[in-house]
Amino acid sequence: MQFNRILKELRLEMGYTQTELASKAHLATSCIAMFETNKREPTANSLIALANAFNVSTDYLLGLEDDFGTRTASTAAPTGDVLSSEERKLIEQYRQLNTSGKHLIDETLKTLLTTASAAKSEQKKKF
Repeated sequence: MQFNRILKELRLEMGYTQTELASKAHLATSCIAMFETNKREPTANSLIALANAFNVSTDYLLGLEDDFGTRTASTAAPTGDVLSSEERKLIEQYRQLNTSGKHLIDETLKTLLTTASAAKSEQKKKF
């Protein structure tokens, strides 16, 4: 994925207007608009400011790593789904847990998925 698309998706995901993002990154609103329309490439300083405003890496903004910080095979981000801010937050919180807490979350998730699967099977039987 190209920088301009990643920038716009992140901005919308965070619920920022171009003006709000510009303020957070200490850039001009017109600068954000030009980045998003691919009329201008970011300078190193602009890229760092945007990464700080979103709390992501510059490599993520450039499409060089995925949502988990893993380097991608090419210079473009994978074409798969991008994590939402809620999903990123859950992952960050999960990483802060100790082993016991992670185990509890894993078991709870298994239970929820089993319950959802059983409910789905029941609905199919009714039809």
